[in-house]
Amino acid sequence: MDKGMPDVILLGDINIDISASMPAYPSRGGEGVANAVEYHTGGSVVSTAVALSKMGVETGIIGRVGNDALSAQVMTDLARFGIDSTHIQVDSVVSTGLIYIVVNPDGERTMFAARGANVFTTPDEKWADYFASARWYHLSGYALLSEPQSRAASYGLELAQQIHCGISLDPNPEPAMRYASQIRALLPKVDIFFPNQQELMLLSNGKPFVDAVEDMLDAGTKAVVVKRGAEGCIVATRKTYLELPAFEIRVKNTTGAGDCFNAGVVLGRMVGLGWAASGILGNALGAIASANAGAGAGAVSANRVVELIEQDMFKPQWEKWHGALEQVLAYLAGV
Repeated sequence: MDKGMPDVILLGDINIDISASMPAYPSRGGEGVANAVEYHTGGSVVSTAVALSKMGVETGIIGRVGNDALSAQVMTDLARFGIDSTHIQVDSVVSTGLIYIVVNPDGERTMFAARGANVFTTPDEKWADYFASARWYHLSGYALLSEPQSRAASYGLELAQQIHCGISLDPNPEPAMRYASQIRALLPKVDIFFPNQQELMLLSNGKPFVDAVEDMLDAGTKAVVVKRGAEGCIVATRKTYLELPAFEIRVKNTTGAGDCFNAGVVLGRMVGLGWAASGILGNALGAIASANAGAGAGAVSANRVVELIEQDMFKPQWEKWHGALEQVLAYLAGV
């Protein structure tokens, strides 16, 4: 790959995550003492990009950071993972996005976000060259919340459509709650839509699960891939409806797990895996992230995927999926 010409381009928020592992969530007005605290570069598209990069995919992120010490950490972290940052804009006034994450003992997270410079991401004519050889464009729903970032997201969609590359969208919770109609309007342009169960209910006005999935397909997306955590995932197209089990792991921190799941499915489709194998690869990357106490995307590797499959493939829940599991293993053996 030429420098600055990634296979996958991602647009969304770039943040510094400050994550505190707490023995219990404090009551309102109270206080809690963390068992451990760490900070690292985060954001939905960052986690997806890191997971893809760890799986050998050339990635690049479009976004905006402040001219501050936090952005220096961002650039250092992205460079460490081999992620192209040539189209990350620097804001001279507004600070880099910051997220505080409280993680309880069972891995559940509560997040408080200050989006900062992210919302001022602006369209740039230079992106046309950046997209020229891209194979996939992945968009975070957070990029739809505010102008001018929403215009930047739309411009990215326009460029992706012009070159006929794959397009995926993760709605994320807040956009699904506040901008359901705008998200639905984008679905005819989307190849893979990545809601979790809560987001799916919000976007379908509370319809029963199967009806809600059908509703998203009727809205125009080619595929709906629903993240279900410990229950695995659902993959649905006009011709396919698959219920894929989760891998058995001890959950330590779910931060970024859904984003890593997205990376697995996108990678699977990019390299020609079937829907079942792609969903399995997504479940594997999400499980690896969840089993890691720290920044989960950084723990992703092809070897770890192989270990998970070999650990679980002869368990009863995987009996009907041996062909798809073997497809994933065959792909990874050739990487």
